[in-house]
Amino acid sequence: MKQERQTLPADAMPLDAAAEAVCAVVVAYFPDDGFAGRLQDILPQVGTVVVVDNTPTPGAAQQLVQLAGSAGKIHLIENRRNAGIAAALNQGLEYALQIGCKWLLTLDQDTRSYPDMVSTLLQVHESCEPKAAVIGGNYFDSQSGRLKVPAVGESGCLRQKTVITSGSLVDAAVARAVGGFREDYFIDQVDHEFCLRMRANGHQVVISRKPVMDHSVGERGGVRLPLLGVLPNHPPLRKYYIARNTVVTLAKYWWREPDWCLRRLLRLLLGLILLATLERQRVAKIRAFVAGIADGVRHRMGACEKKWLYRQ
Repeated sequence: MKQERQTLPADAMPLDAAAEAVCAVVVAYFPDDGFAGRLQDILPQVGTVVVVDNTPTPGAAQQLVQLAGSAGKIHLIENRRNAGIAAALNQGLEYALQIGCKWLLTLDQDTRSYPDMVSTLLQVHESCEPKAAVIGGNYFDSQSGRLKVPAVGESGCLRQKTVITSGSLVDAAVARAVGGFREDYFIDQVDHEFCLRMRANGHQVVISRKPVMDHSVGERGGVRLPLLGVLPNHPPLRKYYIARNTVVTLAKYWWREPDWCLRRLLRLLLGLILLATLERQRVAKIRAFVAGIADGVRHRMGACEKKWLYRQ
């Protein structure tokens, strides 16, 4: 019989014990050679790291996990298929709850964690009132050369409607209670929908003012514009998921979060205009975008089945 890890509430434990109750989940998909080093950055800060490998090729993350020198702290789940971001996060969530962890730290495979990431996020949870169930991490984006939010303010945190997946500290029990991460989204907007659902259930979402990681949205090569900075660069398939899942999210939350939904709608329309005029692969991306909107309206969810998109 597997022994469950006994934990006390985080506010009753010293910081090192609180960090021991944190389980980090990293979703891997064709991880690069720097993956092992980024695992080493987070390993000393948490009790356990779960690597969920969505790479169809068997053993893609196994060697890199071994290089990280985990000393038994890494639990590897190999799906041997691309199960999607949300499903992989839910696998990490269930493992964290199984071993008795209070917190789930969600990370992208390309995020570089600072040495004080976890301690900073735990301190934010302790210092900010009312207590939040999702504590996002402020980050430096090397593509834009900017922080996500200003580092200086009256308090160590800032209330948010949504935060990105990577660098978020999530109350594991609360996450399960609200239904976990929405798997039919597959990828993109999973974090936004999750945060809005948390808020709909009466829970707070905040972001730390102190930067805790280096993280960039999209691939390199995005168009740089005055005032707007660098536009996220995504392939056509990602444009499909962004458009589809945004439409579904807006339809569900427009009456509860009208200001957030209006900004997201304007951003979606601006994104369409800019990709049609400035980005590479314009025709393919416009087709993907329109297909995503159509499927969003029809509520056709799950993994994209349009084979032509995978050839772009």
